[in-house]
Amino acid sequence: MSNKLKDRIERYQAVTDHRLLDRVPLIICVNGRSFSKATQLLDKPYCPKFAECMLSTTLRLCSDVEGALFAYQHNDEIVIVVRNDQNSDTNPWYDNKLQKICSVTSAIATMHFNEHAAKVDLNVTGSPIFTSQVFAVPTLGEAVNTIIYKQQQNFHTSIQSACLYELIKKYDKNNIKEMMAGLSVDEKVDLLHQEADINFNDYPVSFRRGAAAYKVPVVSGESMRNKWHLNLEPPIFTKDQSFLSNIFKNGADIFRQESFNGR
Repeated sequence: MSNKLKDRIERYQAVTDHRLLDRVPLIICVNGRSFSKATQLLDKPYCPKFAECMLSTTLRLCSDVEGALFAYQHNDEIVIVVRNDQNSDTNPWYDNKLQKICSVTSAIATMHFNEHAAKVDLNVTGSPIFTSQVFAVPTLGEAVNTIIYKQQQNFHTSIQSACLYELIKKYDKNNIKEMMAGLSVDEKVDLLHQEADINFNDYPVSFRRGAAAYKVPVVSGESMRNKWHLNLEPPIFTKDQSFLSNIFKNGADIFRQESFNGR
């Protein structure tokens, strides 16, 4: 092979072989592509089997992504926070190469979700595919804020979905959209109760607040090790920001099951 040809082709490749900044938190957002079509036959607004598949996929990603310390799952999205600055010898996963991280995480999610969907007989249309987006944030505080934003986004998405699919039994879609136009989250909660006699808080907490995955210390023989834990009743992060900051700083959290009021 000509060295000139090899060098030229490798230069073409290097132009788009972007590397993210080292020693800052990474955010990996894995999303279902066109999932409204893939999930059109499932129960709405909440399908336990679909939720199970998404949670299983979350744990698989957490186990495979080096440096993962927290994941937040809501709807068809999985958000993973990654650190690679714990000590001076820590090497970034795939050298922080953007294309590598995107392609590998989307492939892992797609493969595992479809395998688990077949296992639990989830009635999806076609073969669902996941996409992945990766970006860096400058500080752990901004990583915390990213997860807070994602949970707030879920509040809006979940109540919007609940209103749409519960009220469709009485009204057509255009009427429902007009009824919800300009309403706050709390006003939509009231609308759901008034028009469908449904208390939004009766839905699973993981539907309303999302689910969290992080490591907790467990006893293994005479030693202690960290194990991935799935929390289906996470707190409202704006009311307990120490919940996130402790995990992000320490890489693990104590096991706790706390009860919070509200969404």
